[in-house]
Amino acid sequence: MMRVTTGGTLRTYRGNLAKSTFNQFQAMNTVLTRRRFNTFADDPALATQSYRIHASYARNQTQQETSDSIIKKFEAAHSSLDALSSQYRVALNQAETAQNDPSGGALTALGRTLSSTADSMVKTLNAKYGDKFIFAGADGANVPFELKDGELYFRGEKVDYSAKDLEGQINPDTGAPYTQPEIEAWVKQRDEVFKAMSDEATYVDIGLGLTLDENENVIPSTAFNSAISGIGLLGYGVDDQGRPNNMISIIAKLGAIYQQAGEDGSLPKALEDEAEGLFGKMQSSFTEFNTNWSELETRAELLKSNDTRLSDTGYTLYEQFEATDQVDLADALTTFAYAQYSYNAALRVGNSILSQSFLDYMK
Repeated sequence: MMRVTTGGTLRTYRGNLAKSTFNQFQAMNTVLTRRRFNTFADDPALATQSYRIHASYARNQTQQETSDSIIKKFEAAHSSLDALSSQYRVALNQAETAQNDPSGGALTALGRTLSSTADSMVKTLNAKYGDKFIFAGADGANVPFELKDGELYFRGEKVDYSAKDLEGQINPDTGAPYTQPEIEAWVKQRDEVFKAMSDEATYVDIGLGLTLDENENVIPSTAFNSAISGIGLLGYGVDDQGRPNNMISIIAKLGAIYQQAGEDGSLPKALEDEAEGLFGKMQSSFTEFNTNWSELETRAELLKSNDTRLSDTGYTLYEQFEATDQVDLADALTTFAYAQYSYNAALRVGNSILSQSFLDYMK
């Protein structure tokens, strides 16, 4: 016959009570936190799956924040370009009035107004979003446009460059006047500089599968170009007649010409012909601007549709990590009720085998 001692009974009871207490605590903690596990060791497979889902969700939230910021930047750009379009229409009306042979004083006043409008258009394109210039391309820290003495500059570079800029000038490298091949090479180099500034890119990750090539450069199709180049919208250089390709320079030059009108409203024949040519070019330059603006709006629409996809993906990931990390509350409450019942039962058992003084001590 096996002998049951008081010491053995107490040890068994303490072990069972400790187990019941721990189970009750675990069940209560599960109800409060709704977590299936608290450490990797609790469930390695589930913890690994949870880590991957959490990492994807965190990345998605960062992408959504980036996307939201870029959307707001493009909305600010749209507002500025809408204002620029309105300024152009005002300038067009002024130029049409000037073409209809107004009096000398009126023509001079129209010239001053056109010059003022050109200056206002430059200020519109120097708008900021946050602490960055919207239309500066990849260099948002510095003012992009400047109008000096009727000449438009983009990031310090003269926009209306032409071969005439070097005609009769001395080449500092040779000490002789520039030759025709040298002038052509310089114009080509200017074209390349402005083409590069027009095509500048600042790529951001908005969930398109950001990938780098073998040279550690971003593959364009896997990211979004958030840069907006104002010079790419306006145009640069001059046409075959030496007239600017961008509307701001055209408006500024028309303003300068009209301010030279005589008291009777007349202009020298050369200036009159130049004004007529600029007026015609003014409308075609706006058409080109609108085409470039439409391309920018297409990028904005892509951004918005992708933002919707990001939101949907984020919601799906949230549901996934909820299903992975969290228990069903009804099941957790049932488990807690059972654990609490077991704990109370253990106390009742102790009441029958332990002295009252010990029970008082336990309390």
